[in-house]
Amino acid sequence: MSHPTRVGLLRRSTLCLVGAALAVTGLAACGEEAPQPAGRKVAASSGPWTYTDASGTPVTLPRRPERIVAYVGSAAALWDLGVKPVGVFGPQKRPDGSKDPQAGNVDVDAVTSVGNSWDDFNLEKFLALKPDLVVTGRYGKGADELWALPAESLAKIRATAPVVGINEYQAPLLTVIDDYRKLAASLGADLDAPEQKAAVDGFTKAGDALKAALVAKPGLKVMFAYADKTNFYVTKPEYFGDISYYRSLGMDMVVGGGTEEHWEMLSWEQAGKYPADLIITDSRSHALSHDQLAAIPTWKQLPAVKANQIGLWPGESRFSHLLSTKVVQDMTALIGASRPDVV
Repeated sequence: MSHPTRVGLLRRSTLCLVGAALAVTGLAACGEEAPQPAGRKVAASSGPWTYTDASGTPVTLPRRPERIVAYVGSAAALWDLGVKPVGVFGPQKRPDGSKDPQAGNVDVDAVTSVGNSWDDFNLEKFLALKPDLVVTGRYGKGADELWALPAESLAKIRATAPVVGINEYQAPLLTVIDDYRKLAASLGADLDAPEQKAAVDGFTKAGDALKAALVAKPGLKVMFAYADKTNFYVTKPEYFGDISYYRSLGMDMVVGGGTEEHWEMLSWEQAGKYPADLIITDSRSHALSHDQLAAIPTWKQLPAVKANQIGLWPGESRFSHLLSTKVVQDMTALIGASRPDVV
């Protein structure tokens, strides 16, 4: 497996979100999909359209784009705002055919899949859709550091339709959510619609509840991590929008060290380097599940694991108020069920 900063260990995926019905004896659970918003039909436009993305380069088209192809996480953010892409790339369905929670509220049976993984992009299917805009996220500072767009096909993709990249690199959660809202508004979304205001209010209330839960658990030390068979990766919070948001609410968390971006990579022999009362691991399909981790002796010896204080983390932020509300609510339940005296 490639280094996690380039494979998608950074990306959003609800997969098994930290469950709301958590018990102290077993804190990991699968989250439910957020309720589908009553989206309003986006108004058509015959006038010119201009948008400046994270690269600082303005994209200008003779009319507002309507045939949008988007990375699955970007599609999920836009979908909740009433902008529905015609094509999606990135994980949408699991191997068993069920919907990948990373797709959020996207109706994966109503859109064309241009690829169902980070390294699967079908250029022929993409071209057949005749897109007039591509939307994805940026995971770095480089112009071509775009989620799930193959470098060898970028020139042809850009020759077919302009690519808009939303910056998700070291960007606060609310900033990225706001950037998707601005893009959606430029595409005709009504941000003043009642369901959109309700989504913002719901997220605000969820954040207030999490902040209160953290205040009630002084001393609780939390670690976010990714695990595979050979290594244990400890997050650097500033690179993850959701984790940095939790820290802004007062969560006391382990901060990975070293010179690498996003993570500190530890061998399994070093997995106990940082004491933590609660360990929350990446729930995406390429990460080890808790059942798989149970076969690793070093994992079983960690104090949080012995205390059954483990949870699941999407690994990829949710960039809509609606989807993020559920994630924050699940995190609140997990914090409420955890003890701060494990280490």
